[in-house]
Amino acid sequence: MSQAAPSAKLVPSQKLHIASRLYATARKVKLAGLRRRHKDWPEERLMRELNLRFFLLHD
Repeated sequence: MSQAAPSAKLVPSQKLHIASRLYATARKVKLAGLRRRHKDWPEERLMRELNLRFFLLHD
């Protein structure tokens, strides 16, 4: 007997909300890592690098 994945029970708006929260969390984690590695970078540079990493999909 197979069970459906819990996400199969969610309506599309719930799935979108979860995906949005995951994306926001991933950005926060990446930004924290950038701040730790580049303590001398100004906020503008950190945000530019964060956006590059997410939009260009590289690490």
